Amino acid sequence: MKGGHINLIDLDFEYKIWKNRLELFINEIDILKDRNEEVKDEEFIAELNTVELMVLDEHSEQLKKLVNRIKVQENELQFYNKDFPITQSHQYFKDHEVLRVKVADISEVHFYRVADLMKALGI
Repeated sequence: MKGGHINLIDLDFEYKIWKNRLELFINEIDILKDRNEEVKDEEFIAELNTVELMVLDEHSEQLKKLVNRIKVQENELQFYNKDFPITQSHQYFKDHEVLRVKVADISEVHFYRVADLMKALGI
């Protein structure tokens, strides 16, 4: 979004960044679950309880749904010229802004939960 001009390629760039970030979050959850399995036999580290594991599973599902929503949006954009300029009132930009807020919100939730669980698992 250079010089006040918004091109579809700019939105596509952000989609790629977001998908990679969300995939990283999903991988972190898998690592936390693996760590939980490792500490089951440890004397000084308590494993995650059922509620914590359920929260992780639900969070992982929310991340996957958001990745899928971004992919749908990307697929819709591929039918248009990537250099096509749009305005902030254009529907694609409005949809993009909604996704931007969702990614920011879920990122904040993720960092909070992961930090909490890393402490719980003795890291």
